[in-house]
This record gives sequence, structure tokens and C-alpha cells, in this order.
Amino acid sequence: MCIIVDANKLGEFLAAPTHEDAEPIRRWLHRPGSPGSLVYSTDGKFASELGNEAKRKLADYARAGRARLVPGSRFAKDEAQLKASGTLRSNDPHVLALARTSGARLLYTGDQALIADFKDRRFLRSPRGRVYSGAANANLLTGKVCVDRTA
Repeated sequence: MCIIVDANKLGEFLAAPTHEDAEPIRRWLHRPGSPGSLVYSTDGKFASELGNEAKRKLADYARAGRARLVPGSRFAKDEAQLKASGTLRSNDPHVLALARTSGARLLYTGDQALIADFKDRRFLRSPRGRVYSGAANANLLTGKVCVDRTA
């Protein structure tokens, strides 16, 4: 299972010590044999949302085999189409396009408009998007693997 951590929760996830709501994700990613993976991008709008320290820590996760960087060029067209559709409630077409491209169907966020879009069948289906909003949702951290849909 792949997870995307939205910019509004990334600080909690990358903090030392990790915020209590993000701790189950960190444990899941670091558990030996875990198929869990963080999916992220540092291009486009993601670049303006991530600071240098966050980019460095995400790269550390990638080097450890716990994260996968998806170049913005792989989902830029989809992002532009989502943005132009005028049907999104959020201002996060880049997050939806990353999910569609990477196959990630789990999102850690507190953004209510993005939650609505991520769960909307028009934007994510087969399977639908699910939202991890805190430690109470640790049951969503399963062993299913995401598949890169552009490979």
C-alpha cells in the first residue's frame, strides 16, 4: 500500500519525534518486510510546498527503499486536465494526479476539500481513495502494494 502525505501533515510526519498521529505511518514504513511505501514528488506545486529539509528527509526515505519519487512530468498532463475540469473542491489537482499515476489510494491529510476530492469516484476509482486522518485510522495501513500506472 502506498501513502501520500499532504503538505499540511508532512511536518507532523517528518518531525523528530514524530507526531502521535503520524507515528503509526512511520512504524508501518519501517517495519521489516513491510510493503508500505511513501509516494511523493518534488516537482510543480509540490516544489513550492516542500522545504529543503523536507526534501532531504524524503530523499532519505527513498534511499532506504521506503519511498518512491514520482517525477512531475509523469503526471503533469493529468494534473492540468483535473485543474481545467473545474469540478474539484480543493486546490490540489497535483495530489490527485500523483495518486492516479502512482496507484496510491491512501492519503494523510487534514484538508477537508482534498478529502472530499480524494474520496470522489470521479477522480479516484479502482480502488477508491481512502483517507488516514490520524492514529485512529492505523487499520488502513495494510499490506497491499500500489502499482505505478504509467510504467
